[in-house]
Amino acid sequence: MKTPWHIWVVGLVTLLWHAGGAYDYLSAKLQPEAYLLAVPEDLRTPLAAYMAAMPIWATATWALGVWGAVLGSLLILFRSRLAVPAFAVALFGLIATSAYTYLLAPSSPMGAAPSLFFTTLIVLVLVFALVYARRQVAAGHLR
Repeated sequence: MKTPWHIWVVGLVTLLWHAGGAYDYLSAKLQPEAYLLAVPEDLRTPLAAYMAAMPIWATATWALGVWGAVLGSLLILFRSRLAVPAFAVALFGLIATSAYTYLLAPSSPMGAAPSLFFTTLIVLVLVFALVYARRQVAAGHLR
């Protein structure tokens, strides 16, 4: 069976999207100078304190969300049905991290409005990827 063109488009576009999340995760955790210079000077110390105060479980669920999504996109490109559980793990990670961010964490120094907008966008992309992968498994395009 020939691979439909949309597998490549969805796999590549979602991989690029999720790579942005991976970059943000790594930058937040490793805090390279270029990343810190992009943050306004008056927010650097509060942001570093906010990140340092994040409990290990929230960091772990953030990692699950980010790396599960990247893996899911790669698995779509490899035409593997394992993309479905990878995206499901990513969605779990996103929900758990969002619960921490919006219900338990102290207020982010970056503000809530941009964060809520991007979280909503990430949820929509991730749900799309999960539903898409499930449909492609059902259609026999992911094996």
